[in-house]
Amino acid sequence: MQNASVRTGRSNDLFQCIVEDAADGIVVVDAEGRITFCNLAFAQLFQRKTYMLQGAVFGFPLVTGESTEINVRRKDGSQLIAEMRVSHTHTGSGKQQSFVAMLRDISERKAMEQAIVQAKEQLAALYHCAPLGIIATTPGGCIELWNPAATAIFDWKANEVFGRNFFELLKLPESVVPATGAAAGQDKTITGKEIRHIRSSDGAEIRISVSLAPIRNQDGVTTGLICMVEDISGRKRIEERLRLSSRIFDDTREGIMVTDAKGFIQTVNRSFVRITGYSVEEAVGRKPSLLRSDRHDKEYYERMWQAITDHGYWRGEIWNRRKNGEIYPESINISAIHDHDGEVSHYVAIFSDITRAKKNEERLRYLAHYDELTGLANRFLFNNHVELALTQALRKGRQVAILFLDLDKFKSVNDTLGHRAGDTLLREVAQRLLAVLRASDTLSRFGGDEFNAVLPDLESDRAAAEVAAKFIKALASPFLIEGIELHIGVSIGIAIFPQHGSNLVELSRAADEAMYQVKLAGRNAYGFYRGSKGSDKQ
Repeated sequence: MQNASVRTGRSNDLFQCIVEDAADGIVVVDAEGRITFCNLAFAQLFQRKTYMLQGAVFGFPLVTGESTEINVRRKDGSQLIAEMRVSHTHTGSGKQQSFVAMLRDISERKAMEQAIVQAKEQLAALYHCAPLGIIATTPGGCIELWNPAATAIFDWKANEVFGRNFFELLKLPESVVPATGAAAGQDKTITGKEIRHIRSSDGAEIRISVSLAPIRNQDGVTTGLICMVEDISGRKRIEERLRLSSRIFDDTREGIMVTDAKGFIQTVNRSFVRITGYSVEEAVGRKPSLLRSDRHDKEYYERMWQAITDHGYWRGEIWNRRKNGEIYPESINISAIHDHDGEVSHYVAIFSDITRAKKNEERLRYLAHYDELTGLANRFLFNNHVELALTQALRKGRQVAILFLDLDKFKSVNDTLGHRAGDTLLREVAQRLLAVLRASDTLSRFGGDEFNAVLPDLESDRAAAEVAAKFIKALASPFLIEGIELHIGVSIGIAIFPQHGSNLVELSRAADEAMYQVKLAGRNAYGFYRGSKGSDKQ
């Protein structure tokens, strides 16, 4: 008996040692469901002390013969998921005495399983919803996976391509195909390889970007290939349009300036640099006011911006200042650019340097009123001045004199010395005649060697005679032309308003007749119109 008792004690000690050191939680529950024993691992699972659990109600169904899972909210609020296996013990009489349950913490495993499930769901969603074509193949390129985006890109359904070779199907170039062979086992990938592909369904050429990588197992052996395909046709078209727009932007002869909504310059083109003298770096970040010439007042700019606000654009002419200080005219169009919300995001100014056009315009305006050779008034301007003088004389009761001048012996100068010398002589004659006149008088040249003068606001015809005499005296001094001394005279016919005519036509006819009579009488003199008698030469 004593030996048996010793052996029993040793067995109990061994059982106690094994149970206490076990990693799994072990609990003994009596027939009434109360805990009669638990090891340290069990107590730690529930964040309790072992003595606190003695006699406590176990509270979980005790199902023998199978594994069950229990979920427990622990003391610190964390969730415990445990796998439980239950067995029962019997008394010598065969009656069930108690249950022994072993609990293993599978919280981490469950979390990992949940994460895997979630990852698979996410991958499935990505696979179906991704805008990129996702294609999986065997190491040799046999298609095993083909997502909806791949169908949209290539217009082949999954069941049409399964089992076919991906590289042969797409006729991919050699630069892509090697990744299936030795390169696939050398940890090489292909990223963003751009390829042209002719879609068989409609013959359309599409541009695709292909990225390819091997799939390997734990031993590093390639088990397949994953391919990502992006249809970049739209992007390429946009890039091409942007390149074209950029070339147009830079190569156009008009200056272009783009500002943000606050008016700070964002970019300028080469013509802006050429026209203004400011480099891109000098202009960007500043406001267009760096070009202001101060020729326009504040109200001018206010009206300009009001037009842009009301109509979205303004077109006109403006004077600006180059970097070197030169002021120049621009023909400019300023437009407001709006974003998707209708708010102004940018302003674009397109302008041309119209300096040459302005000069041509001024030149044409000058030639419309002045003689190109001498700078004197031409026929149009002379006639206007005569009409104005007649109107004022009629109102004031004054006289107006019309003088027609014809140079004597001018033709011989042209014939002897040439037209260049003749032109020089005409310019000098004009200057001498101008020196005789008042500021209110007008001297003109209609062409050739004929000059005309209108003397407004005269009290008597004596003043006209005095001017004519001064003309003759002014031209009496010799002219030195190209080193040659020249002597010329002038024949002058005079008509007086209102005695010799009431309008321009009558007075011009009278002055011309008077000049003709002076020529006949010997030249280098002046004479008044005398009706049918010709002129009174003096």
